[in-house]
Amino acid sequence: MIPTYGRVLSAIEKALWKLVEEYQGVRKSLQDLVKGQERNTAQLERIGAAMEQKWDWLDKENRKEESGDDAEGSKAGPGESQKGGTLSSVFC
Repeated sequence: MIPTYGRVLSAIEKALWKLVEEYQGVRKSLQDLVKGQERNTAQLERIGAAMEQKWDWLDKENRKEESGDDAEGSKAGPGESQKGGTLSSVFC
């Protein structure tokens, strides 16, 4: 009877090792996904910061045009000043 138990335990041990190997593979895949997500999030934050700087610059340019400080600012039509405000308000 003891050899039978030994074979059963050996089969159980093999199955457990296979499960551990699969678990480690899944764990590694999840870690890779998390790292990728962190990289994507950081990249999106950089893009957002760059866009914010561009919008700030555009807002300043629009204010210049509206105030008449810019030589060509007086050429802007009545709808031009609203476009700058739309950019900021859409993403805030």
